[in-house]
Amino acid sequence: MRTKTPLSTFLGRLFLIVVGLLVPLLALEIGVRMVALAPSPQPNPAIWTPHPLFGWWHVPNSGGTFRSDFNEFEAEVHINARGLRDREIGYDNPAGAFRVLSLADSFGEALQVNLDDTYHKQLETRLTDSLGKPVEVLNAGVGGWGTDQEAVFYLAEGFRYQPDVVLLAFFIRNDAVNNYGPLEIARNGGSQQKEFFKLSPEGELIPPSSEGRKEAEAEAKTEVEPVLLGIADSLWRTSALYRFITPYLSDIPPVVQRLGPSGILGGEAVIRASPPATPIPFFVYQEPPDERFEAAWALTDAIVARLRDEVESRGARFVVVIIGAPEQVYRAEWERTIARNPAMQALNWDLDAPNRRLDAFLAAQDIPYLDLLPIFRQAAAQPDAPPLHFQHDQHWTVEGHRLAAEAIHDFLMDELKVGGD
Repeated sequence: MRTKTPLSTFLGRLFLIVVGLLVPLLALEIGVRMVALAPSPQPNPAIWTPHPLFGWWHVPNSGGTFRSDFNEFEAEVHINARGLRDREIGYDNPAGAFRVLSLADSFGEALQVNLDDTYHKQLETRLTDSLGKPVEVLNAGVGGWGTDQEAVFYLAEGFRYQPDVVLLAFFIRNDAVNNYGPLEIARNGGSQQKEFFKLSPEGELIPPSSEGRKEAEAEAKTEVEPVLLGIADSLWRTSALYRFITPYLSDIPPVVQRLGPSGILGGEAVIRASPPATPIPFFVYQEPPDERFEAAWALTDAIVARLRDEVESRGARFVVVIIGAPEQVYRAEWERTIARNPAMQALNWDLDAPNRRLDAFLAAQDIPYLDLLPIFRQAAAQPDAPPLHFQHDQHWTVEGHRLAAEAIHDFLMDELKVGGD
């Protein structure tokens, strides 16, 4: 006959189990704090706000210190009075400076490095020295923007700076995705954050309509917040151990798929846990591309050509700089991507295909362009080469910005004869 366990014995065992779990966690918490392994509990500054034309835009006169969740960088960021991540620069040009307007996404926004270390300002210094006259390179980069938003910005605001050169930076992994509604909305887990251009059957650009975005916003308001998202926010503020381990857990696709929907890994993981499991931008390397990517490239071509026409109609020169992704520069990075996404392993991939396609289009349109991919590959292959990208964040380090500035400077001087008669 089995005897019942006394309540006091049960409670004693439960106490020992709890203590056995809490003591190691407390020791780890203290250790992480003492060694300063965790990122700051303070969130990065809120520098973006919704915008009726651009989708989102910088909050004028905002900024602060940006830090990596992996402690990879710390940078001071200031948004000027006109919404650029730049020093105060007006529309007028009293010094008669040679002006380059740089349109870009997060590689131009460059929240990972201080302003003087960005390729814009390093390029500005190099051009000033080479031309022997004032040069201003205006940073109009905004994180997450596609070519469509950059073109709308130029038409609404950028032309007012009266640039001599408009430099469009094109990030090969996701800019075509950003431009095409079906892909971009799927990439964001069904959320629509901006309006999209479309192509008519004749290949003409159709202006965006606000109706689709309004419907998406109405649907988003009915979504239920993940049950553990509030707990995750509290843990981020109070626990150094949580702040230390969560970024690494969020970097493992199977963990994100399993835990992300609950909210315990934070809001970004909730979005990344939404279908499909494999990040859509990587399919830009699939060869041959599927119908959606063919449509995305056709739309992108039309946007770039239209932007070129608008720039040249105002007497400025238009050039494109193609930015390669880390997985194109470092073979090991692509191998890790394939290993972490099993669904990709049975498909055919060509990491150079999107560059060849864009290069051919720009050449056919007689648009001057610089493809940075071979330059970055060559630099990264040198013995003891410093990292050109942050390992986790994947944007450029100071050295990556230096290499880009040097290459763009030489391109502008040699190919476009900047400063010549």
